[in-house]
Amino acid sequence: MFFCEKPISLNLQESDECYELSKSKGVHLLVAFQRRYDPTFVKLKTVVEEGGIGTLQKVRTVSRDNPVPSIEYLKTSGGIYHDCLSHDIDLIRWITGMEPVEVFSYGTNFIDEIKGIDDFDNVDCILKFSNGIIANIDVSRKAVYGYDQTITCLGDKGVVTANNETPTTVVLGTVNGFHSDPNHYSFPTRYKEAYTFEIEHYIDLLLGVTKVPKLTHKDVHNNAIIAHALEESARTGLAIKLHGLI
Repeated sequence: MFFCEKPISLNLQESDECYELSKSKGVHLLVAFQRRYDPTFVKLKTVVEEGGIGTLQKVRTVSRDNPVPSIEYLKTSGGIYHDCLSHDIDLIRWITGMEPVEVFSYGTNFIDEIKGIDDFDNVDCILKFSNGIIANIDVSRKAVYGYDQTITCLGDKGVVTANNETPTTVVLGTVNGFHSDPNHYSFPTRYKEAYTFEIEHYIDLLLGVTKVPKLTHKDVHNNAIIAHALEESARTGLAIKLHGLI
């Protein structure tokens, strides 16, 4: 049994070979996309699956970092599309239960050091699905107000939103207005529960309590294909039709 932080490799062939090796050895390979284990996001997906908002039409995810990662880390991260956006890609595929057919993305820079390593620090993406669903991803490397993670799903009968979480829900009201805690500082505190549930899932796989990983070879392969396509779109200015999905 193997447990690996994403991505396994920026080379898709190497990633696929890891899965083939684990299969040949009769063991699981679990790749860490921790947001699938977050209780808030799980509830949002359940609402969508159970028809709580009717027919799903649009999905929007927001992922804005705090603090800005170090340049030393970013140089080896694989870039914003594979380091940050891959999480949003995975969430959208998970929520919709579908694969996009075409993608488009803009990437820009406001941080000179990130531009200097040929990466982006602000990105917007559009994912188009065959049944008409449109998904939007809003990613930034810098959110001075705290770690910003939200999802909104729109249907023909309603909307469901997963809002930001704060350390407490206390709100103080005075003549100066209303004041509450800022968002969680960064991902280790925001996803504390998610990491716990992810490890528990890994242990269940080890013990044989659970037979199928929550994230499969298909998920990891297709997330990478879509991330590559979105980065290609940002660098060429073209919409990219997706090929090579499994």
